[in-house]
Amino acid sequence: MTEVLLEQLNNQDLQWIKNNAQRQQVRARESLIQQKEKIDCLYLIIQGEFVATISKNSGVLGQAFAALEDDSDLQQEIARLSSGEIIGEMSFLDISPAATTFTAVRDSTVLAIPSQKLRSQIGQDLGFASRFYRAIALLLGERFQRLVSLYLHRRLGQINPLQDVPMLFGELKDSDVDWMLHQGYLQEFPPGRVIAKVGRPVENLYIILQGSLSLAVSEQKTNQLSSIFAVLEEEGEEQEELSREIAKLTRGEIVGEVAAFDSYLSNVTLTVIEYALLLTIPRQKLLIKLQQDPGMAARFYRVVAIILSGRIQGMISRLGFGKGSYQFGQTLSVDREYEDEIDLSVMDNITLGGARFDWMLRRLQVS
Repeated sequence: MTEVLLEQLNNQDLQWIKNNAQRQQVRARESLIQQKEKIDCLYLIIQGEFVATISKNSGVLGQAFAALEDDSDLQQEIARLSSGEIIGEMSFLDISPAATTFTAVRDSTVLAIPSQKLRSQIGQDLGFASRFYRAIALLLGERFQRLVSLYLHRRLGQINPLQDVPMLFGELKDSDVDWMLHQGYLQEFPPGRVIAKVGRPVENLYIILQGSLSLAVSEQKTNQLSSIFAVLEEEGEEQEELSREIAKLTRGEIVGEVAAFDSYLSNVTLTVIEYALLLTIPRQKLLIKLQQDPGMAARFYRVVAIILSGRIQGMISRLGFGKGSYQFGQTLSVDREYEDEIDLSVMDNITLGGARFDWMLRRLQVS
């Protein structure tokens, strides 16, 4: 994963990180971040390895649930991170406290970048912001895919949809949304239509305006080479692959966000369940816009990173048997305190994004 940062950041970006980060040694079995802890730094692993674990409720109720679920182990390993990976992205994405505990497997070295300095640099240098958020989104995308594999192995239920659009439109400016309206076009899809397929190129970014889609992942392990050759096959010669539906997506969801990256083969299959009306934004137009407008690029890649982080948290909640955690897209109760409650400023952005989405629907004359 080291290559991701080296490919996305330029020499000036790396020099800024070097000048503003502090090298920190973490001994084997020492925790760098504790679950539910507020994080003040973004950590870049320079050397060594960390294990990410989630803890089930450790009180009396937690022990009772563990007994009922025939599971005496109150911790679950969900990932191992090595050189080039990041830890603590929530510290500057302003989402919530840490959802996992990160512990050094062996003596390790990290660069600790203070969140306050990082936010300041992002605000001052839009070019740095766009490249940095893009790199973070790519790293989080890889981490999410590893969690999906664990999720499939555990045979858990479906993932709750996240209502991405209010999050997206809350981070973008009115001019960004207006650009999407002018460059995008409406498309209707009948039930059964496959919009994206595992291993195939993603040609567009889609926003669901009406209808519902099935999101499925492959249960077969494939490599990049086999995926590329799959693109060359005749439609009638395709072999059926084992796949599993993990979510149903409805109005307000974004699909095909990988179209905003150079490596744009789909890692999911999207099939229309009931008549769907989608706002389609061509990939090539989106890439050109993001290259020419670093401000929109920074905002767009930031929200992709936030959405991916939210998906990771939702997956962790499913894996960790969380009983009092919040998931994106869920209605908050004022009478309840959540373990990982989202920052109020983020919730304000979601409200603003919902208003912008309603405005867009009126512009498109979609009821």
